[in-house]
Amino acid sequence: MINEIEKKIHYYKLACKTFEENKNVTQVLVANGASKSTSIEIAYELQAGEYTNNFNESQLKRNLEIHKIINKYVSSPEVNSVAVLGVGEAKNWIGYEGKIEQFYGLELSYSRLRYAHDNLLKLSGITTINLLKGDATQKVFQKNAVDLSITLHAIEPNGNDQGTLMLENAIECSSKYVLLFEPDFSTAPKEMKERMLMHDYVQNIDENLSRMDSVILKERFIMDIQETDNNLTTCWVIEKKIKNDANNKFVCPFSGCQLKEYPNFMYSPETGLAYPRVGNFRCINKTDAIFIGMAE
Repeated sequence: MINEIEKKIHYYKLACKTFEENKNVTQVLVANGASKSTSIEIAYELQAGEYTNNFNESQLKRNLEIHKIINKYVSSPEVNSVAVLGVGEAKNWIGYEGKIEQFYGLELSYSRLRYAHDNLLKLSGITTINLLKGDATQKVFQKNAVDLSITLHAIEPNGNDQGTLMLENAIECSSKYVLLFEPDFSTAPKEMKERMLMHDYVQNIDENLSRMDSVILKERFIMDIQETDNNLTTCWVIEKKIKNDANNKFVCPFSGCQLKEYPNFMYSPETGLAYPRVGNFRCINKTDAIFIGMAE
């Protein structure tokens, strides 16, 4: 029987060939049996650096508009911690001049995290940077872990099923506010709808929000400045009905139990799993876990 590591090696080799042929890596891997998360992780590994290396003045102008919205909330004394689910290379944070005490970035791709780390270190207004290799469709943060959670075109490629999980996690891990910057299928023009359907991009954000009774949708609007005309960004401003204090805790994606911190890993007492630290990053992904037992 082929184990998960052998499968990932197989998919990685297939992805390299697909990438060289200039085909859609995620679609090919999914068609060959890979999960959506594995497909996205490998595709992003192969593409790492493209967003940073190709960043331009037009994208900076768009970033600054996004930052204005974010700063309405991080400037509040009740918001000290921010989690970005699917932080990528932190390309959307280039040029940020606001103040954030604790920044958490979650990303599937290790190589993209390396670019994110370099981009975030250039920002003087962020006091503490915590970057995590993990899957935003899994439980990684404890409930009410941060004051504000954000997604920036990160739910988009996950499709409806996994996108729903990611949205639920973004809302659950926030103690006060959620900002979504994602394409909106319900208001998209015809060509954009066709593109979203073709790539299996998320289409049910509004539908999911309408059934969640823990939040209030304060605003929803299409951004004035867009990166491309065929993939418009909509901003959803969401407030938790009951606000709590942030607890800044991580949990085991398998059990949901709080992880214990050790010098080189985090440990899940309920499962006996260790989640290693590699370089500057904690790895809190189900596929990165190591069983060590270590009964206490």
